[in-house]
Amino acid sequence: MSLLAIPIIAVIALALSVFCLVAIFILVTRHRALMSVYTSQLQAQELLINSIQATNDKLTAAINDVSIQYNNSLTESTLVSKQLEHRIKALQSQYNTQQEFISQLQNEKGDDKFYARAIKLARKGADIDEIVAECELPHAEVEMLISVYQKKTQ
Repeated sequence: MSLLAIPIIAVIALALSVFCLVAIFILVTRHRALMSVYTSQLQAQELLINSIQATNDKLTAAINDVSIQYNNSLTESTLVSKQLEHRIKALQSQYNTQQEFISQLQNEKGDDKFYARAIKLARKGADIDEIVAECELPHAEVEMLISVYQKKTQ
């Protein structure tokens, strides 16, 4: 090997070292730039996660409030429904009682028709036998009706 070859090798080694240092410097610079971008993206993602978590907490609280209101409304509706059912049963009972009373009055009214007819006949001056035959009432009742209503007309 000649003496000239050593400095050339040294210069080539020095050039390769400088080239490697420059390449490493460029790679480190790019790496730092990428790290900066990734760091800012990470911070943005953390802010987004915090915002989503806060929104989730608000929505959970709102859902809990709505659930409580729903349960209260359901309880109130159940109570009102039971009160209405009780009131309906009471009104139905009153209605049935009144219907029975009306039926009784209508059944009794049939007898009243005979008495009303007998009174009309007595006012017109019909005799006892005529009223008994036409109204199917007892003889004593017809006598009483004639005595009461013929006196009123005289």
